[in-house]
Amino acid sequence: MRKIIVFENVTVDGYFAGLNGELDWVVQDEEVTQDSKEGQGSTDLFLFGRVTYDRMASFWPTPAGMAANPVFAEALANTSKIVFSRALMKSDWQHTEVMNEIDKDAILELKQRPGKTIMIFGSRSIVNQLAGLGLIDGYQLLVNPVVLGKGRPLFTEATERFKLKLTNTKVFKSGIVLLQYERGREE
Repeated sequence: MRKIIVFENVTVDGYFAGLNGELDWVVQDEEVTQDSKEGQGSTDLFLFGRVTYDRMASFWPTPAGMAANPVFAEALANTSKIVFSRALMKSDWQHTEVMNEIDKDAILELKQRPGKTIMIFGSRSIVNQLAGLGLIDGYQLLVNPVVLGKGRPLFTEATERFKLKLTNTKVFKSGIVLLQYERGREE
C-alpha cells in the first residue's frame, strides 16, 4: 500500500508559516536541495489544498520558479497532483486533478493504487483533515534554525493525541535538521 507522507519546513518554535503565510524564513540550502533530488524518485503524487496549490501553481511553472529550485520545479511539473477545493472546478497546471472533498474511502482507494509515495507540502488544512482520519503514514520535518515568535502552527485541528516514531534524522551544515517520523500505532 502506498504511504502518505507530509513534508514541511518548520521553525524551531513549531511554526510552518508566518502569521500572514510568509515563508521568507525558510533557509535556502544546496545540501537540502541535493538531498531532496536524490529522494525525488520515490514520489509520484502530490496532494495540495487550494491555498497552497494557488501559490505553487503561480510560481513553480514560471521561469522564476525554475531559477529558484530547478529540481523542485521540474518534479512538480512532471508529477501528478491532486488539489482539494470546493471552489476550483478545473486546473490549468499539467497533471493536476481537482477533488471537491476529502473522502476517506477515496483516499484509501488512492493508497491502494499501484505507485510510489504520496507527498503533501504545505496544505495545513489537508494535513489536519487526513491526520484526523488516520490516513497520514509519516512526517518529514525540516526544522529550520529560526524562531518566529508568532506564526501558524501546523496542527490546528488535532482533536486527539497521536504518537510518532522517529525513524531517521539528518543534520545539514546550514543548521537545518531533517526529522523523519512514522505514525505510531496505539497500543
